Amino acid sequence: MSDDLLPFYNRELAAIRRLAGEFAEANPKVAGRLRMTPDAVDDPHVERLLEGVAFLAARVQHRLDDELPELTDALLELLCPHLLAPVPSLTTLRLLAKPEATGASRVPRGTTVETEPVRGERLTYRTCHDVTLWPIAVEAARLSGLPLPAPANPQAAGAVAVLRLTLATTIPDLPIAATGLDRLRLHLRGPAPLPTQLLELLCTSTIGIALADGPGDPRPTLLPRECLRHAGFEPEEAALPWPPRAFTGHRLLTEYFAFPEKFLYLELEGLEARSLVQRSGRMEIFIYLSRAVAELERSVSAEHIALGCTPAVNLFRQPCEPIALDGTQSDWLVVPDARRPAALEVYAVETVRLSRPEDPRPKRVPAFHRLRHEEGADQVAPGVHWIAARRPAPGVLGGSETRLMLRDPHFDPALPADGVLGVDALCCNRDLPSLLPFGGGQPRLRITDPTAPAAGAECLSPPTPTLRPPLRERSGWRLVSHLALNHLGVTGGAEAAMALREMMRLHDLRDTAESRLALDGLVSVQARPGVARLPGVRPGSFARGLDITMTFEPQAWTAGGLFLLAGVLERFLALQVSVNAFVRSGVVLRGRSGSVAAWPARSGTRVLL
Repeated sequence: MSDDLLPFYNRELAAIRRLAGEFAEANPKVAGRLRMTPDAVDDPHVERLLEGVAFLAARVQHRLDDELPELTDALLELLCPHLLAPVPSLTTLRLLAKPEATGASRVPRGTTVETEPVRGERLTYRTCHDVTLWPIAVEAARLSGLPLPAPANPQAAGAVAVLRLTLATTIPDLPIAATGLDRLRLHLRGPAPLPTQLLELLCTSTIGIALADGPGDPRPTLLPRECLRHAGFEPEEAALPWPPRAFTGHRLLTEYFAFPEKFLYLELEGLEARSLVQRSGRMEIFIYLSRAVAELERSVSAEHIALGCTPAVNLFRQPCEPIALDGTQSDWLVVPDARRPAALEVYAVETVRLSRPEDPRPKRVPAFHRLRHEEGADQVAPGVHWIAARRPAPGVLGGSETRLMLRDPHFDPALPADGVLGVDALCCNRDLPSLLPFGGGQPRLRITDPTAPAAGAECLSPPTPTLRPPLRERSGWRLVSHLALNHLGVTGGAEAAMALREMMRLHDLRDTAESRLALDGLVSVQARPGVARLPGVRPGSFARGLDITMTFEPQAWTAGGLFLLAGVLERFLALQVSVNAFVRSGVVLRGRSGSVAAWPARSGTRVLL
């Protein structure tokens, strides 16, 4: 008996015993034949019968108390599927270039990496970014204040600090010009809150960039500040697969609360302006800043800026065990591998195929939530659609299990006879990632594709445990919360902040003291009409939108490194905008004047310059 069913069972058993006592008091002759008295039931067979009835009644009451989970779960699966699915383990990998590579080596997104065995199972991670490996390393990194150890830069006349990065080729006598270097993706790492503080400084205070041989170079190559941008938000950089029917902003929140390090990336572009003519094996990058942070000046070093990095997620495709349709069941358990039940958990069902003796080849079974049911197509099984339902797994396994149901277009059960279902699913390794060792070169990793242009991979952050939303706990209210935000999220003031905090709490599956402090740090969201110039059209063209000001508590902002959260919220709010409008977000601290962070006007994913 599951723990959540036990209270219902005890309550029903007490009620039945009370009714039995009342019956015995009102009908002593009949009760005597059953050996029932107002205080006890002496016949063990009658006692077992009452306990069995209590168990059946408890199951019914449990389902009633769940408030029709089939309805709410179906709506959640259609509109917000992430509220039911687990969040797989995430980590940061550094891919290593092959020693003989003299130019760019591109490792595509989705490259699979296997870990050392854990309880006899090798765990599989997939990379989330396209990674370009260069025969280049960050040899030194230093943040300095006045006087600036940097070339003169007229575009950064007000600079009071500079971040100096020294790049060097990893092959002796290889000039940087021979590598074809045009861009670098920098991953900020280190003990918290250093990476988020450095990210905030670079994103909010950069006023110019210079490429040079050194601080005394009389002819540096100058780049605008727009060549440095915050990375990790684009759909092609997503860690979690996201259906088109679901809102992309929810993915950003889910990824942030599960693995904030996923957004600690900067893209530095335009390097070909200098690198293609750099005949030596060294080049220096100077990033001029309008603000100085003494604490960071004492801390930042080359070990805090890594190249060739990407987030990786414990997700992979898995053909599941075939399901025989014999007409005795209305739903079936999806089993990824019957030999390894503790090692695999279904994240999402991808495809379902129906094989029948009379069909020359299997036919695809469409999902019921598809808006267009292709019943007449030759490759599609007619009149049959599948629905997946997620339920808590037995206590021995933990996590969740997925059951498959077949329905006709009217949502009535469809039970094809003498058929076999083939199921392909996205799976994770259940709770095994939390058992991986970390540190001292562990976990040992292996890239599964022998043709991949990388020599290997190493793990830079401890793999996160698999996170799961609470199933069967008033999930309908989570759906209501999502729908309510659509018209309350940016109405302004404390009400908007409360709605936004509730939205974020839905995605905060870790629910740590740090994340609760971060959420409580948002005290107000103000929205007012704004105007922005449209890019790429004739002069004098403008668009109307919203200027949104998020107000945070100063202590929470400083201690919690909340710039990263504010950046995710800025993207989240921009994706909520209507057609032909924009959102322009900024951050202020309560009780202080001036903005501490501001972003350009954005319409969806597009920036209005």
